[in-house]
Amino acid sequence: MKILLIITLPLLILLSSCENDFQKLNKEDNTYKLSTIEQLQDNEYAQKIETFYNNGAEGNFVGKADISIYYKIFKQKNNEKSAILISTGRTEAAIKYKELIFDLYNNGYSVYIHDHRGQGLSGRMVEDHDMGYIDTFQFYIDDMKYFYDNLLLANNHDKIYLLSHSMGGAIAMTYLEQYANDFKAAAFSSPMLGLTKPSCSVVKILTGEDVKYALGQGVYDDDEIPFEENNLTGSKDRYTRMIDAFEKEPKAKLGGATYQWIYKSCQQFKYINANISNIETPLILFSGSDDNIVDTYAHQKFIDNAKKNNKLCMAYVVDNAKHELFIEKDEQRIETINEVLKFYDKFK
Repeated sequence: MKILLIITLPLLILLSSCENDFQKLNKEDNTYKLSTIEQLQDNEYAQKIETFYNNGAEGNFVGKADISIYYKIFKQKNNEKSAILISTGRTEAAIKYKELIFDLYNNGYSVYIHDHRGQGLSGRMVEDHDMGYIDTFQFYIDDMKYFYDNLLLANNHDKIYLLSHSMGGAIAMTYLEQYANDFKAAAFSSPMLGLTKPSCSVVKILTGEDVKYALGQGVYDDDEIPFEENNLTGSKDRYTRMIDAFEKEPKAKLGGATYQWIYKSCQQFKYINANISNIETPLILFSGSDDNIVDTYAHQKFIDNAKKNNKLCMAYVVDNAKHELFIEKDEQRIETINEVLKFYDKFK
């Protein structure tokens, strides 16, 4: 979801694969029987997703610095089947991923998801509930490691995969650099691996001791942005579903980013690019051709560096897609998720 109200650079060059030449995703059949907009428009089908989500196990654990971390688990009856851990984007919550969780579960995976600290139904670190703030970026990774070790591993799945989006991609990439053997494969949707200039170059000057919204940022306002003006997805139905999910769970809402969050994120980009050599997990990365939320050039930079380090990775451009690949139009969503699941299948 929304990170900064700063227009990013256009996608200057296609992402290259670490194994092949530049690649674009092609229109594909709905091989994995993923939900379609036509099905979502059917009230009975939509309610089926809601009921499934509501029946998932939920709970909280205490993360770093005594922050409560909310989670949901959707476990297959057969524990030996594979599992997917989802790392979500900034401002997001598990409630935004109902359709995706439903589809992954129906393809045989157990699904684990938690709301990152400072957003969703997890605890906040500042008094203003709407402020996007992080005290220490490493705490995101520490929380995820606790979730993995104490709630996911306990179910003895045969294979465990990582799926991430946007800010969750920065968290997930750091995780792979610090814990090389936890996942069989990882997928990254529009990962936040950089912010466009001059964000990182000037934010240090603007970051003071007081926690403040960054320029142009403020309280939650996604419900006030009409579909025609949104820069997240080309799917009106899925955009409306996302807004409705947060209207029904107002405690999960989060507003704009603070200078502190931007500064800590910029520092993390340096860490990620400096530690690529530590990654051992095969990975696949997707970048929307019309994404203006994250710096898509940073995807190219990362892939180039990964290639130099002989990493097993692939990267794709998704044509006619904005930032939110998992809630995009059917064609782009199916293309992306098909490739994710095919990639996982290679590492069973």
